[in-house]
Amino acid sequence: MLIAMKDNQLINAAELKKVQISKYDLTCPCCHELVIFKHGQYRIPHFSHKTNAICSSFSENESQAHLEGKLAFKHGLEAMGQVAVLEYNLREIQQRADVYLPNQNLILEYQCSPISFAEMSRRTTNYKQLGIDVLWILGDRHLTAAKRLDGLAKFARFEAKLGFYIIYYSAKNQQFRIDFQIREIAGKLTSSVRLFETLSELQRFVGQPSRQISNCSNQRAKVLLLNQLKRIQRSIIMKNTTYLDMVTACYQQGKVFVGCPIVCHGKSGEGLPIFRRSALCWRVWIVLQLFSGESGEVSNQQLNQLFKQSVQLFGQQFAQVDDYVRFFQMEFTSFIFSLRANGYLRHTISGVQILKQPIWFASYDQKRQYIMTAKPVVC
Repeated sequence: MLIAMKDNQLINAAELKKVQISKYDLTCPCCHELVIFKHGQYRIPHFSHKTNAICSSFSENESQAHLEGKLAFKHGLEAMGQVAVLEYNLREIQQRADVYLPNQNLILEYQCSPISFAEMSRRTTNYKQLGIDVLWILGDRHLTAAKRLDGLAKFARFEAKLGFYIIYYSAKNQQFRIDFQIREIAGKLTSSVRLFETLSELQRFVGQPSRQISNCSNQRAKVLLLNQLKRIQRSIIMKNTTYLDMVTACYQQGKVFVGCPIVCHGKSGEGLPIFRRSALCWRVWIVLQLFSGESGEVSNQQLNQLFKQSVQLFGQQFAQVDDYVRFFQMEFTSFIFSLRANGYLRHTISGVQILKQPIWFASYDQKRQYIMTAKPVVC
């Protein structure tokens, strides 16, 4: 381990490299047993429990980056006048928090190593059962988390003024970063990014009023949509399994997946990244279900059942977001209103009435030509 206690103060092993110190002055911050300071020409300075000591809550193999991050959080918080407790032990749930802010009842966890969704969810739930909120801050190895659905599922939080967001701290660069307004546009995850030298700068930014999401120009919308179609077409030609089930579902109804109606691409970006796959697949599935029946009426009960089924098939659960199903409901309602605005259906007291079928394109080339000459808005 890389930290120990001396005279009730936390100290870094690296800081003692040139200091003569008695081994009896050092204790473990978790179990309070004596530890030994070790270093040498080929050995990283560190502390070690005595051979007969047992400490299940403390890691002997903590990385230097992890230690530096925790110390940076503690020093940054104290500079802001906040109380910060390092290595706070919660015996009720057998967990040890990296940094605890008692005045805010908040825990900061610095995640440098890999971690599973199940473990993230378990630890977060345990903290919340004690009435403690937790903010996970990611290390250098997780810098691409905001670009991956699995990373978002584990680490993303949500606030109305930030949208989905993830916070990082680079121990290597001693710099904070926030990826915010994370959303899916034309099949790709995108976000806004800001860098900060101190924790106080990051806190001020987070506390600012809501930020407007800029709209795309028609030309930019075309480029995004054409690039999405190109990726889909290439995937189909290469017989990639990414869209295989949707290609099959469309084929069974005599349609071409890549030729799906323009409304399926969205009129203001796919927005919330709540789908296990592209939001396009979800919208195409909804259209196939709504417009394939013989009846011209879809009841509210059928709409509700359709919504629940779409959540099961396409929904993405989040470890850090409570009541995430509300995002599915928002997107589902928004898409139904888009179909109504395009004249494909209208609302009735009992549900919706189908007015006409959405227009499908016969081929990739036909749809590409339409996009190049029309003005679809997708972001």
